[in-house]
Amino acid sequence: MVKRERLGVILSESRLPELIASLTETYRIFGPSKKDDGESFAAIHKSEELALDYGNTKMSPKGFFFPQTESLMWYDSADKKAKQDKPEVQPTLLFGLRPCDALAISYLDKVFLSNEPQDPYYRQRREATKIVCLACNSPSPTCFCTTVGCGPDSEKGADIMMYKLNDRYLMKALTPGGEEIFTNIDVETEPATSQDIVEKDDLVNKACQMVKRFVDIDEFKEKLNNFQGPWWEKLAQKCLGCGICTYFCPTCHCFDVTDEVVKQSGRRVRTWDSCMYPLFTLHASGHNPRPGIKERMRQRIMHKFNYAVEYYGETFCVGCGRCIIHCPVNIDIRQIIMDIAEER
Repeated sequence: MVKRERLGVILSESRLPELIASLTETYRIFGPSKKDDGESFAAIHKSEELALDYGNTKMSPKGFFFPQTESLMWYDSADKKAKQDKPEVQPTLLFGLRPCDALAISYLDKVFLSNEPQDPYYRQRREATKIVCLACNSPSPTCFCTTVGCGPDSEKGADIMMYKLNDRYLMKALTPGGEEIFTNIDVETEPATSQDIVEKDDLVNKACQMVKRFVDIDEFKEKLNNFQGPWWEKLAQKCLGCGICTYFCPTCHCFDVTDEVVKQSGRRVRTWDSCMYPLFTLHASGHNPRPGIKERMRQRIMHKFNYAVEYYGETFCVGCGRCIIHCPVNIDIRQIIMDIAEER
């Protein structure tokens, strides 16, 4: 058991194997895996499988709570039977998330849990999972977290925050869930000192300087009040409407519900959907209020930077840069923000 210290505790890097071994006795652990160079979160059984020096995973960890495809219920009309499918959950630890992904999960919590009725599928997975976040010492060139209210050391959404300090880790519990994790750790640590905090702050400041703050986000948001702005047509000219940006995004949460039926039995399935698809808002009448790329691009940008702020008080972009990296025609959301902000 790790005793709580005011400044946190120091774990020697050499004791990381002991930490993971201790935690696996209580939790199933998922983290950035060396099997794919940290491109995704995979089951971790020992510390040697972790790739903690990764930049960011290709897919965000939102799928742990909101799977790309999941069965909600099954039914048989002939027998007049129906049954809700329930997620199989067990104590889980997401280890080594970047701050932007932890922040994104806190936004999804608002979507699925802040209003009644809560989403029972999301809630069960979320309640069974705790998050250990690893601060960024070397943000990627496509990161712009500081522009949208995040940062290399953002703590929101994390239960424990970790900082890599040369040959050791500074660990700090942020929530009662984080304290619970500490109670399940049987490994030697030392109280953090003021010098450790100075070293941590220096690394965070250097990381923040590496993230270019390229535009006043408030000026950009002010322009979004012009729903018929002339820039929407221009911004949509390159877009293919493939939806890759929404699938890689850690905060996008649109879904479709369909019935897969064979004769008189079937199941109801929820799958990720995208506002970039032409069928997304197609009415049964045949009318589509967003008939073209321009309208769908506008919806995506407005949802993140305008509607989400109105509904939840948050900008639903965490600056992770995934949409920039994976867009097949090199659309850069940073450039979109600049173009709209500078439009006269």
